[in-house]
Amino acid sequence: MTWDELLTHMDDVSSNGHAAIKDWRKMSAIQQKVHVHRVAEVSKACVAQDLTHRVKFQNKLHDVCIDMCKELGAYPEKCTCPGYSDTTDKTPGAMTWDELLTYMDDVSSQGHEAIKGWRAGAR
Repeated sequence: MTWDELLTHMDDVSSNGHAAIKDWRKMSAIQQKVHVHRVAEVSKACVAQDLTHRVKFQNKLHDVCIDMCKELGAYPEKCTCPGYSDTTDKTPGAMTWDELLTYMDDVSSQGHEAIKGWRAGAR
């Protein structure tokens, strides 16, 4: 190969290389978008599966927490487990103001309904 042929060949290689790099960059941008889309889909699936596992695990821990409160003698009044609400009557045999007011509202509603029924029956 002569110097002129070598220089021409090197120019062709350079031109072909630049064209190939441009094509690769175009393909890289497309592949990157596809990759980001796939990552997003995988991430959504992973998050959903992770949430499912977390819920199962927390439910299991909740039962263990209540059992632990029972063993420590803190159940039911002093149990501080998440999602646990103490429904025991703190004043057995006595009515609190809230209980009395609720009871009176119920009596009033039932009385109004009974009077409506009586009036409808009297017609």
